[in-house]
Amino acid sequence: MHSEQEARHIVTKIVSLSEADSVEVNLGGGTTAHLRYANNAPSTSGSAENVTISIRSTIGRKSGTVGLNQTDDASVQVGVRRSEELARLSPEDPEFMPPLGPQQYLEVRAFDNSIAENGPAFMADAAAECIRQATDRNLVATGFLQSNAGWSALGNSAGLFGYHQSTSLYFSETVRTPEGDGSGWVSAASHRAADLRFRDLAKVAVEKAALSRNPKPLAPGKYVTILEPSCVADLLQGMVSSLNARNADEGRSFFSRREGGNKLGEQIFPGNVNIYSDPTDPQAPGSRWGAGGLPQRRIEWVKDGVLSNLNYTRYWAEKQKATPTPGASNLIFKGGDGSLEDLIRSTKRGVLVTSIWYIRSVDPRSLLLTGLTRDGVFWIENGKIAYPVNNFRWNDSPISVLKNIDAMSRSVRVPPRESRSPNVVVPALRVKEFNFSSVSEAV
Repeated sequence: MHSEQEARHIVTKIVSLSEADSVEVNLGGGTTAHLRYANNAPSTSGSAENVTISIRSTIGRKSGTVGLNQTDDASVQVGVRRSEELARLSPEDPEFMPPLGPQQYLEVRAFDNSIAENGPAFMADAAAECIRQATDRNLVATGFLQSNAGWSALGNSAGLFGYHQSTSLYFSETVRTPEGDGSGWVSAASHRAADLRFRDLAKVAVEKAALSRNPKPLAPGKYVTILEPSCVADLLQGMVSSLNARNADEGRSFFSRREGGNKLGEQIFPGNVNIYSDPTDPQAPGSRWGAGGLPQRRIEWVKDGVLSNLNYTRYWAEKQKATPTPGASNLIFKGGDGSLEDLIRSTKRGVLVTSIWYIRSVDPRSLLLTGLTRDGVFWIENGKIAYPVNNFRWNDSPISVLKNIDAMSRSVRVPPRESRSPNVVVPALRVKEFNFSSVSEAV
């Protein structure tokens, strides 16, 4: 780990060496460790330390960028000169914006010493507990754990400097029946080690695997559906990342208006949909700055169903006479009351989906997506899980999902399956319909 003082020293050194009109520096590094287990036994483990430096030199409106992984004086000097050479060879950037001056960044507490110091020990104990639970039930466990303790910094010749530390602990486990006819899955992530209760998490995957034996056939169609928080996280992360003002203003987004411009201020969703980002959120803290060093702040993206903000780069904000707005550094969807189990108990008939994956875009303009269910799909009858059913390919949109909300649980922190992000907080949702387009033979 490089301290704030060490990071500032590197930035100062690069600025002093620069002969360009301006120079921008991004630094980062840390320690990452991982542990895999399969067939109820550890399989691989390892750790790595790294540091990276990105130097962007600008001459006029021409810029060149060089990446390094060494911090000694000779390497840094070579990097600075090389970035200047590339800048002279580059074409002018018509959308160039000068570097930001000094900024005020919010205090963000995203670092846990216990992960930094004991990450591998946590992972070994967790794997042992998960394997024990699976073998006790004559099931087969496979999982992955990763700990990270990292730092990042940025600075430039205009006097900007920022420093941030963060930790994360990620866990994912798939438990299958020996016959291969049933599967259960669970995942969790946090910046704090104490938040991950591996005994409880492993129990979820084991119970799902045991329940999913001998699935019954269910025809494709549109059903009342309960999407567990992991599914909601995967659907919404893509939607929030598409909240881009330029794409909307240029007619390339769901958030574009047919007559031109964007849908800011329009009621798009029901009034109980509230989605925001807040870097200081204690449950899922984000980063201190966004692209180009823009300070992060609490941003209401959707408030009471109304589209309230879009992501404006500095260039597009200046062009549109708007306020620059960084992209979301975390994702928080304000849920309701009660638990996932409460949603199941209040459902007369419907489908429960544990997880979705292999998600791909079908139509960016409507945000239509396609993907597969995985690791536990169940039919609900009169408030109880009646039996497991086959997996499906689905075709639906987060827009449609949010418009069809019938009920929601309280929000919980859960990583999207496809990104492992530790700073997503969403509820489980019961929607009036979800489009299962065809049967999948996967388990």
